[in-house]
Amino acid sequence: MKNRQNKERKFWDRFANSYDSFIKNTVDKTYKSILENIDSELNVNQNILEIGTGTGIIPFSVCSKVSSITAIDISPEMIRIANQKRKDSNIKNIDFQVQDSYSLTFPDKSFDIAIASNLLHLLYEPEKPLNEVKRVMKDDGVFIAPTFCVGENMKSRVITSLAGVFSGFSIVSKWSINDYKSMLVSNGFTIDKAIRIDGRFPLAYIVMSKN
Repeated sequence: MKNRQNKERKFWDRFANSYDSFIKNTVDKTYKSILENIDSELNVNQNILEIGTGTGIIPFSVCSKVSSITAIDISPEMIRIANQKRKDSNIKNIDFQVQDSYSLTFPDKSFDIAIASNLLHLLYEPEKPLNEVKRVMKDDGVFIAPTFCVGENMKSRVITSLAGVFSGFSIVSKWSINDYKSMLVSNGFTIDKAIRIDGRFPLAYIVMSKN
């Protein structure tokens, strides 16, 4: 576990300063679609968890719509940047924490909504954070997990493979959209909504409840 944690922290710490510009320059249009869809699931009474928050793009975009957001990332540098942005914006209802999604510290049934945006395909054992999400979600909670499915077509597979060679950035699971949905169902979720978003890479926007 320590080797995995150290490897992930080292990579994402190194990438943290360029993360926002990377999103803006490569997949900004897709992220706008993700945020529009997430907005439709929210209300002012909800407590939200985001795992793999990076520099907090999603929390900053939706914080005015909900009661509170707890956002975690394994990278201390990502969280440092997110906290500086929060301080600069004087936002009070976001709590950024350094945590490992494989082993969350929150009590059972703590959150109304959990979000994992473009995280699961980067993990070697996605079933572990999925089990943690189920544990910390309320029984009537919602799990939102938009994910790039680069196995959906050859172009996406080739581009991401070449990018990995030059950047060290590795997509572990190159799912098709159907494969991704099957993986979620096999880990104890019921898919309530599935939307395909086409952009530079195909993305599956999935909304779920737990079984």
